[in-house]
Amino acid sequence: MKVRYLGRRSSRRNPAPESSEDSLELLWDNWDDFGFKTSFGVTCRIDGELVELGGIRLLISERATSYKVLDELRQTGWDGVFPAPGIDYVSLPSEITFYQQLKAQLGGDAALKIATALRDASLLVRRLDDKATALVKTEGFENSLQRERGSIAAYLNGWKVLENLAIATKNFEFSFEDVFESESTVAFDFDSESLLPHDINVLIGPNGAGKSRVLHQMVDAWIGPTEGTHGFREPPNLSQVVVVSYSPFERFPVDMVGLQVQDKDVYRYFGFRGRGKERSDGKPGAIRLSHEFPRKNAAQAIIACVADDQKFKAITDWARKISTMEAVLRTAFDFDYAAVEIDPQKRVRSLYLSAENVTDGPTVAKVGDRRYVPVAAHTMAQLQPSRLIDACLAETGVAFFKDDAPIELSSGQRLFAYIVINLLGAIRRNSLVLIDEPELFLHPTLEIQFVEMLKEILASFNSKALLATHSEVIVRVVPADCVHVFQRTDDGLVISKPPFQTFGGDIQRISSYVFGDNVVSKPFEKWLKRKYRELGSADALIEAMGDDLNEELIVQIKAMKGGAEW
Repeated sequence: MKVRYLGRRSSRRNPAPESSEDSLELLWDNWDDFGFKTSFGVTCRIDGELVELGGIRLLISERATSYKVLDELRQTGWDGVFPAPGIDYVSLPSEITFYQQLKAQLGGDAALKIATALRDASLLVRRLDDKATALVKTEGFENSLQRERGSIAAYLNGWKVLENLAIATKNFEFSFEDVFESESTVAFDFDSESLLPHDINVLIGPNGAGKSRVLHQMVDAWIGPTEGTHGFREPPNLSQVVVVSYSPFERFPVDMVGLQVQDKDVYRYFGFRGRGKERSDGKPGAIRLSHEFPRKNAAQAIIACVADDQKFKAITDWARKISTMEAVLRTAFDFDYAAVEIDPQKRVRSLYLSAENVTDGPTVAKVGDRRYVPVAAHTMAQLQPSRLIDACLAETGVAFFKDDAPIELSSGQRLFAYIVINLLGAIRRNSLVLIDEPELFLHPTLEIQFVEMLKEILASFNSKALLATHSEVIVRVVPADCVHVFQRTDDGLVISKPPFQTFGGDIQRISSYVFGDNVVSKPFEKWLKRKYRELGSADALIEAMGDDLNEELIVQIKAMKGGAEW
């Protein structure tokens, strides 16, 4: 496959490659990164079909505007086919999936040839190419090719894709301003040789210790520059941060509006807060609190799952999002398929490439005058996501059908479903998912299912999660070296790890260590002590309680000694 630059401009809907043969063409873009214009849209055809790859940035030595240099080369006789002659340059894709898709559709050798022609910085620096090594130390590389998080991840991990190596999220340290306005650092353990799972780290401790504070500062460090020594000690090899917070009191950024970046999906937020409709003067809508946002986000996210599954279907180890969604949600409740409601004025057949090819289930479900299009494994290959998103009545959310009738979910089940769908719709490979106090909206059984769901999604997309919680139920499914206990002391904030194994551990022991539960008198203990004093002995109290006793209470009553110290 030839890689070309023919001087055509990038647009919202890029044209097909000019050549009728399979090719990859760079389209110039006027996007400005602190004085450097290195962005190029990409249009690609493989086996006669258009393939959406995303963009690429290409930096040329001692020049600020790359497309002008390429135009000059073409005016002197260059045919536009890379490698470009007579210049030193390096490039990076906007996302690591750029070369994953090429590798899946063309093979490893062909993807490597394209990366070599475009002088991929990740590959050449690892090969000790002197010219590439010099360019990655320049202002242009830092301010343009490393401005956005997707390109940073591509630089850190792209060479592994091209050389058939596994990509693992590395351990990283984060420095933050704690509740005492001092600097603290926490080291997260995601990459371990231990047999126990290290895909989730947990922050736990009493209220006011500053757990959520860490998540907020991590988001701030991710989406913008940080002041002083706060922030990531080294750039983490992550491609995205996703926040899940259903506390109405938290104030995470809801989007990337107003930030000068091309890839606004590098940060995603899901909760009860969101942005209203765009104002009449074109300015962004106000941020407000509403139960509508989880429903609307979920409807849009499930369609995004279809789009991703279609876009990345050639990647052999791509975890199908729709299939993953169905498998995960069926652990919490039984259903045949999920569906979104569509505008009654839209024709159902127009939302499919070929409705006749949907043979394993219905193409539409009707409830009275309302119509729903199944977004499921049996329709995924034939749906047209761009048309479906326009036809969808997103404010009604996602419906679940069993035997062609909608099923009623509890509020906890519905929120659980929306979280799963929203996460899958947003998540990329090598993402970090930040979840603030999941126990606010889940009962203990759903907490366990939530963690199991999270582990399955993380494993499918080579991603990790960090939870701020008060839940011992969650801690007991996480290894001790992934548990970070926050305690306020006279000497400031102390962050420690439990001195015992929490994975599968005793909840009472975890609670005693984290919350000092062993020194806090519980209401039932006060009642027992009072009754002990009234009746005069353990045997008398046991006899009086009769069938109301359990084994734990019997042990505790017999352990009482005289009660003088009470």
